Amino acid sequence: MKRIAASNRWVTRYLLPGVTAVFLMLLVGVAIHRFSRDSKLFTNQVLADQIELLADIFKKIDAKCKIIDFEHEKNFVDFLTVKSFVGSEVGSMNLTYPQEWEGPYMNDNVTVQEKLYVIVESNQGYYVAPGDGVKLANGKIIGKDIILDKHTDFEKLTKDLESLSYNDRPLARRIK
Repeated sequence: MKRIAASNRWVTRYLLPGVTAVFLMLLVGVAIHRFSRDSKLFTNQVLADQIELLADIFKKIDAKCKIIDFEHEKNFVDFLTVKSFVGSEVGSMNLTYPQEWEGPYMNDNVTVQEKLYVIVESNQGYYVAPGDGVKLANGKIIGKDIILDKHTDFEKLTKDLESLSYNDRPLARRIK
């Protein structure tokens, strides 16, 4: 009798709390893993949505104001909050009909991972893309693993599932 009572006490004192602790640690580990994976995928979803939004805004600007060009090979998208300006240039963008500007087109400058989006001049035209330092869900970093410059083949990159694409949605879009 004493032996059964002692073993019951060992089970309730040591085994049950140990099994419960291991179960809770496994549960927390699974939750952390899912959160980490989902947050990476969420970043790509946000990127795809914001790239589409920015491309639509630039299409609207081009239809009204006729975009001539951009000042640099890589230009920050930090001027869509401008209400009015003097001259033909807003930010780094040069316009044919600046008087047709209907800004602000956004209330805040859009960013991802605290980085501004950029307009990149390539041999294929101008593209809106995530800025240098943005880490994609596939682990690649813009500016380090994926170089965006004049020689970048954006059409190839946006069709490659391992580069600038998410669920058949491009993470860079041509704007002109």
